[in-house]
Amino acid sequence: MTNVETQTHNTECNTGVHTDHLCYMISQGFHISDEQEFKALIDKPEFKCNRCGRTAKSGENLCVPAHL
Repeated sequence: MTNVETQTHNTECNTGVHTDHLCYMISQGFHISDEQEFKALIDKPEFKCNRCGRTAKSGENLCVPAHL
């Protein structure tokens, strides 16, 4: 895990499901340990996080989702 990945992890997210968000999953190495599942979450993105800028297929995987 790099410092950039750690810095984009939203420690202030209070949705109760932060462990489902890409910033958290990446901070835990999910994109490396389960690359195929990670790719499925980001393939053909429809949402962008207004907090970290990551994109995802589902808004449920972002802290502050907005439609693209």
